[in-house]
Amino acid sequence: MNVIKYFFLMCLLTVVISCATFNISATDNNVLVDARRALKFETVIKNSKASIVLLATSPFEEPMTDLSQSAVCSGAIVDEIGHVITNYHCIHGQKSINLYYHDKDIFDEYSVEVIGKDPLADLALLKVNGMTKKLPYLKFAKGVEEIKEGSEVFALGHPMGMAWTVTKGIVSSNERYARHPYIHAIQTDAAINKGNSGGPLLNMQGEIVGINALMVSRISENAGVGLAIRGDVVETSLKSMMETGTVSRPAIGIQIMPLGHPSQRKAVMKKFPEVDPEAIPNVSGMIISTDEDLPEGLKLFDTIIGINETLFNDGVSFSNILSKYKVGEEVTLMVVRKRRYILVKVTLREFPVDVDRLYPPRGPKPFDPEEKGPKN
Repeated sequence: MNVIKYFFLMCLLTVVISCATFNISATDNNVLVDARRALKFETVIKNSKASIVLLATSPFEEPMTDLSQSAVCSGAIVDEIGHVITNYHCIHGQKSINLYYHDKDIFDEYSVEVIGKDPLADLALLKVNGMTKKLPYLKFAKGVEEIKEGSEVFALGHPMGMAWTVTKGIVSSNERYARHPYIHAIQTDAAINKGNSGGPLLNMQGEIVGINALMVSRISENAGVGLAIRGDVVETSLKSMMETGTVSRPAIGIQIMPLGHPSQRKAVMKKFPEVDPEAIPNVSGMIISTDEDLPEGLKLFDTIIGINETLFNDGVSFSNILSKYKVGEEVTLMVVRKRRYILVKVTLREFPVDVDRLYPPRGPKPFDPEEKGPKN
């Protein structure tokens, strides 16, 4: 009997010792894993820095004319030749654009040429003049599906002129949009401030998931809500700017108002009180709100509910479907007109972009050295 008790006691002791040893090993392994992760992240930041540039702009050919109107932006090198992607609002109306690239503890200054513009997506493509060496460049993350809510990201740029500021956060949403439903954007709580514009939003592998574009704040300071143009939009725009210098997006060529929600239907009826309410269908879709320059086959107050047999519920879905086609292609619209369903074929036009409306002048009146001072 004593032998049996002794046997079980030894077994129990062996299990306790094994568990203790396992726990110690697990703790040690976690420490090592955390250390490796931190080291890897530091390496990613170090490698990414080599592909981030600083842009100094001015609305004057001679920046010293009025330093109060100079600005600083960031940019990301996207190929070994040295092409740089940045925000369109960084170069809009600017007569002087200088690029500063950090190499061996000094900033080398270069002039640049704007070779591509995409005002709707707030993107621009720059070519660096006089750059002869191959540069390290950033790659794009593969697939929008990898940009998930909660994914860790970091912004790297030159906010307020403070070179290589790193801010870290998460993807708050990957289904926002900027300026137009065509332009999908990422919302992040990684701090984005003035000067981060045009810099990359990177995943933890140092791949571009977006280009930082703006912060949403009532006080013009970071409030934890930043928007970056989503990587897939940037890649498509970049390819087009490389080929043609511009980006064309399809449009039907109509002014529309959404339906589907009772409040939206009331808004339509309020705007057009002369219209019989029964002529406004109680369906999801987009109702045509003007008869100016309509494509043949469409009429005022037609309600479009589908494109090539694909139905949609709102303006974002409408734009998502249209974005799959090209300017000049013919599509078939499913239309509700006076309680009847009809099909109308239209040729897609180019989406018009009113640059002056998207980017109105800001700040004080530009300094004019020839302008006389006030009379005393």
